[in-house]
Amino acid sequence: MNWFYWGSLALVSAVTLQLTDRRRWLTGHLLLAALIGLALAGYRSVSAQASPFWQFVIVGLKVVAYLVLPVIILVVAVSFVRYSYRLLRKEGWHLHYTLLAIVGVLLVLMLGLSAINALSWRWAWLWKLLGLALLLTAYFTFGFLAYLVACGTTRLGRRPQLDAIIVLGAGLMPDGRPTRTLSYRLKAAAKLYHQQRVKQHQPIKMVVSGGQGADEVVPESTAMRHYLVALGLPLDVIVEENRSTSTAENLKFTHTILVKQQPFYQAMMVTSDYHVLRANIIARQLRLNVYGYGARTPWYYLPFAVFREYLALIVMYRWANLAAVVGLTLWYVAMIFKII
Repeated sequence: MNWFYWGSLALVSAVTLQLTDRRRWLTGHLLLAALIGLALAGYRSVSAQASPFWQFVIVGLKVVAYLVLPVIILVVAVSFVRYSYRLLRKEGWHLHYTLLAIVGVLLVLMLGLSAINALSWRWAWLWKLLGLALLLTAYFTFGFLAYLVACGTTRLGRRPQLDAIIVLGAGLMPDGRPTRTLSYRLKAAAKLYHQQRVKQHQPIKMVVSGGQGADEVVPESTAMRHYLVALGLPLDVIVEENRSTSTAENLKFTHTILVKQQPFYQAMMVTSDYHVLRANIIARQLRLNVYGYGARTPWYYLPFAVFREYLALIVMYRWANLAAVVGLTLWYVAMIFKII
């Protein structure tokens, strides 16, 4: 296989997507594929011309990689379990806080079965099953790394002259105050508002978007408006959207408000940094001229938030991911039984 050709093709495709519309997860996949392809091409070129000494070094590095990989998987698995435990102690019991622990336990189980099978059982069918598990783990790891890359690429680009700033809701405390995550979004929105007012010298609307949940004493938008006024924003520039319960509804209902005032408005939506990519994708799917602006996330919450966001992307593209999993499984089975 010509790795340089395929790596270059992936790179050109990624740059093309980035320049046309940066609100894509696929850009991360293509950039990661380009990096892998070009790295393999470079490795083949170097190894083919390497002296015996460097060939020995390359073989040694391969052996080290094979030995280190199980250790890395074990460390990651244990870290997932420990993080879930700490999050449960800090935030209280929620089933979704155990997701990382479940993944960690599955990874440990896979390593444990591999070790037992190597030392005792030596069942051929189990090696084949573990090989499939490793292949699918590699697929979802690749997708996760592509998500991290796309989180960066989706935030690149020139910031347009804004007509509005949209703040997406993120829940309230029992007493009606914004959660820490939401307060970070509101502070980032206030900072962006002041920056744009200095540059543009024209009015900018601040739309706070969020309805009232069953366990919330006031609509999120109302609590957000009070918070922004306390930060020094003029009350007359803040517009409430108090019906939405999801990111898609945030954008739909806010669009209905803004388009009445200015049909061809340009806006930025302020959300958490880990959520910018998915929010951008939803805006693109709704054909809105809106781009995300990332606010920081509490450090203790970030690993869980990133993992949950990745799962949300998998669900968003569930049919494509299901097709990929089925395709990889069929390819693996065909290779095992030498059908192809």
